[in-house]
Parts: sequence; C-alpha cells; structure tokens
Amino acid sequence: MIECLSLRSARSSAAPLFLLLAGSVPAVVPPACPPACPPARALAPAAEDPVTKCDKVEAQLKLASDLRNSLRGLEGAERDAARTRAVAACRAVRQYFPAEAAACAEAAFRAGELLRGAGDLEGAAAEFQLAREQKGESPFRVRALVELGHLQRKAKAFDKALASYEAALADPNASAGQRDEASLCVGSVQRDLHRPADARRAWQRVADAGEDPLDRIRAFDRIASLLVEGDDLEGAAGTLERCKEALAAAAAEETRTGERVRSALQNMRAIEELQRAVERKQSGGEEQGKGNGRGSKGGAGGKKGV
Repeated sequence: MIECLSLRSARSSAAPLFLLLAGSVPAVVPPACPPACPPARALAPAAEDPVTKCDKVEAQLKLASDLRNSLRGLEGAERDAARTRAVAACRAVRQYFPAEAAACAEAAFRAGELLRGAGDLEGAAAEFQLAREQKGESPFRVRALVELGHLQRKAKAFDKALASYEAALADPNASAGQRDEASLCVGSVQRDLHRPADARRAWQRVADAGEDPLDRIRAFDRIASLLVEGDDLEGAAGTLERCKEALAAAAAEETRTGERVRSALQNMRAIEELQRAVERKQSGGEEQGKGNGRGSKGGAGGKKGV
C-alpha cells in the first residue's frame, strides 16, 4: 500500500509530528499516490493535502525542495500555508526513509530553517537537534549544530551555545570552513561570558590559519575590537596592521575575491572604534591639560595677592 503523510496529523498537538495513516487511523483510507513524486505545482493548494511518498529518497527530497521553493513571492496566509506544506514534506523524508541518515539530516535542517523563518524558534531548535543526531557523514549535521548554537545564543543560553559550537568544531566531518565559523562563534560566546582571553584564542586560530580570507579578516577585526574595549589601543593598532600584512597577497588579486578582501579590509569595524578611542583619549588629555593650566594660574594669582 502506498503511504501518504497527512499535514493535519503533522500539525496536530494531539498526534505525533509524523504519523503513517495506514494502520494508525483505520477509518481513513489514504489516497493512492503515484510511484514517483509529481512536481510540487501539481499538488492542490489545500493545506490538508497529503505528502506523497516517493519511490526513492532523492525524489522525496526534491519534492520537499520544490515545496520550499514555492514560498518565493508569497505573502501572508498564503505563505504560511505554503510553509506548512514544505515543513511537512521535509518531515516526511525521515518518516518514509528513516534509514537514509544523510537525507534525514538535510530534511530536518531545512525544516528548521523554515520554522526559524516563521519565528518558531523552539520548533526550529527541535529540527536542528534532530539533524545533528543523525548518524553518518553529512555537512548538515555540523550546520545544524552551528544554527542550534545561534538560537541558544539568541536566547542567552550561553553555556549551551558554547557547547553546540564546540561540538561543531570537534566534529570529524566538519569542513575547514565550518570549523572556522565555529571558532568565530566560540569566540563571540566567550566574549559574551566576559572571558576575553578565551575569546581571543578562539579568534586567533582563524586569524592565523583560516581557510577563507574574509573569515581571517573577521577574526582580526574582533581581536582588535576586543583590545580597544580593553583600552589596549597600541595592541589594537598592531593587530590591524598585522591583518593588513597577512592579507596583502589576497588583497592584491585582481579577482572578485580580491575585491571583497579589499573592501573587507577597508570596512573593518575596529578601525573606526580605534579612531574614536584615540580621539576620546586625546580629548581627555587636552581637557586635563587645560585643567592643570587653570590650577597653575590660580596658584600664581594667589601668590601675587599674598
């Protein structure tokens, strides 16, 4: 018997998120589904449409992808209904093909993105957690860990966010770029936790050996900003100079990447922060000098009066 997943069952608080109608609700006869999934546009627009079960997991993922893409250009209730269908289609992947770990990780990650976009942060976190729990190799497991960390940091659950980022950093399947992203995030949480030395160590790893030159610039920028915050203006200036030297070759390239590197170097946030800090210090020194000058004149006048 061909199985279909009801969107109503997927949304119902009284039923599990994933429910195979066959055997679960004997009174309902599921509609017959073709052996291969039709394009998303062939589905009727009603929110109660069942999610077709495809013969192969690749087709099931494509159906979910088509439904996600159908959100483009939609607004209001129409967009909400389309998102509900897309989330159900993503969940159907792991319902119909639970042994396909890589596909299940991707589908759960995509469902998490959809729910996060709808403002359902709790639901998004649950999907990202499901994605990270899948076995086997999948870039979406590591991406889910990072996204879960973002949600936890937003909720100010800093210890949990740190654990998620560090798990992504330690994952043997993480790419070099994913490890760099995780390190940048670890540093940001350490800064949130008022641990500047730990934050700097995390960022320094990316600044010294990051794969993407733009990530290296971000790391140098955050280190310099941290030093400005700690009133180490000379250290901040030195960090900005080292960044410029380290990225000189990449900045010299007459390529799109070279253009982006040059732009990133010119727009480092710490440059402006350092300039403002220097101006404040100079202004404070001038005011102090004026105050000392007034004190001296007053003293001299007193003596004259005496």
